[in-house]
Parts: sequence; C-alpha cells; structure tokens
Amino acid sequence: MKSVLLATFIIAQATSALHVPAADNALTRRAAISGIAGIASTIILPSNLPAPAIADDEAQEQPYKYENRDRNKNKDALIREDYWYFSGRRPPRKLDINALPADDPTWNAWGECTKSEATGNSCVYVSLKQRIPAYGKYFFSIDNGIKEYSQLGKILRGSNPNWNEVAKLVDPGLDTRMPSPAVDSLLKMALFATQMLTSPNFTGPNRELLVSRYYINECAFALDGLAKSIDERDVATSLALWEYGKDSFNSYLSILNRSISPKVGDKIDLVS
Repeated sequence: MKSVLLATFIIAQATSALHVPAADNALTRRAAISGIAGIASTIILPSNLPAPAIADDEAQEQPYKYENRDRNKNKDALIREDYWYFSGRRPPRKLDINALPADDPTWNAWGECTKSEATGNSCVYVSLKQRIPAYGKYFFSIDNGIKEYSQLGKILRGSNPNWNEVAKLVDPGLDTRMPSPAVDSLLKMALFATQMLTSPNFTGPNRELLVSRYYINECAFALDGLAKSIDERDVATSLALWEYGKDSFNSYLSILNRSISPKVGDKIDLVS
C-alpha cells in the first residue's frame, strides 16, 4: 500500500511541478512531456497486454493513411510511451469508445476488479477530488485549442483561404513567439489525461491513458504537417491533415469526456 501511495505521489508531483515556458521550442516541449511519460513507464506493464476491444482500423474507410506512416519507434513523437509503443497496435482512426462494453475484460487490461455502484471498476476509478482540480486547471486551454482548430478547418474549407491567418493558428511558437492555442493545448491534453485517468488503485499508465496518448501524438503529427503544408499553400494536403487531426482530437475527447461528470464540469465540445 505504501508503495502505491508513493508512486501516486511521484506522478502527482511531476505533473504539478512541470512548467514549460510558452516560448520554448518544440524540442523542449517534447522533452518535458516525455519526462512525465518516463516516470509512468518505470512501472512495469504486463508482458501479455491484451489487444483492445476496438474495431480493426484496416477494415474502416481511411482515405488518408497517415496512421500507417513509419513511426521510427516513436522517437519523434510528442509522447513516446503511448498505446502503439507498448502494444504495436494502432487504435482506429475514429474511436467510438461509447460503443465498447463497459465490462469487456479485453478492454480492461487489468481484468475484473471489485465493483460497486459508487465506484464502478476499482482498478480505474478516479475520485472527484482528483478530477475536479485537473478540470479547473486545464479545461480552458484545451477548450480554446479545440475551438481554434475548428476555426482553422472553416478557413481552409473556404474558397480563398487567408494563409497568414491560418499560419498563426498552427504556429509552433519557435524563437520568442507564443505557440498557437491549438499547439499549446497538446501539452495540457497530456497532463489532463494523466490526472483524469490515473487511478490511485493502479498508478501505472492504464489502457485508456495509453490510448489517449496515442491520439495526442496523432494531433501533434497533424499540426506539424499543417504548419508545413500551409507554408507551401497546399490546400489539398492541408485539408487532409486537418481532417486527420479532427478525428484524432475527437477520439481523445471521447475518452476524456467520459471522466467529466456534471459534478466535474461541462464536457469539452468536439472539433466541428
């Protein structure tokens, strides 16, 4: 019990103490967030991690195969330790987590646990005392990033996109510039997921947390690609990448919004 509490304390301290100046470049942000993932990954995961009970992504219609890219062992990912890194499997491009049976043991990596109406599955239960402060700390930044990403799509779908305006919406914040809200939200999304999905009953990175990290990495990939395609004034590629990012943001939110009960706050609106 003492070891569990100690591990929880270490993760909480790492997430609350981390501060990354907005003007830092992308490498600094990646290094900072990887530090959080590294702490969680020191807890050994089961070697026989079961496959998720999710639809086969190859069976779905996917016009842009960005998810099939060479990931180079996630060396360039925002968070190296995601679901793909540990399992070698990719969640579907569009995750419908509400379609998964709540008691499916293939989705719950830790098997059947003590259940009650008050706590649900004790393996993954996160108290309101943990979720409410996390929501208050990160909701505004994430919601603002989502809204600006939606605005980016509206501009790109217009007949004559304002390239200077859309470039600001994907600005990574290099040199002394502030990153755009959409880019800045990536770090907040990772911290938010860690605090909303890490249970004191199991302090390692559980299944939902690993899958949420996967989608954060896909959002980062889309935003990186958009910065390049917008700079090249490539409408077709920009729209394709924006659609991929939209699916990734919304898949992430389908996981996190389940943890946002009315007592915690309003659910985060999807990218539209």
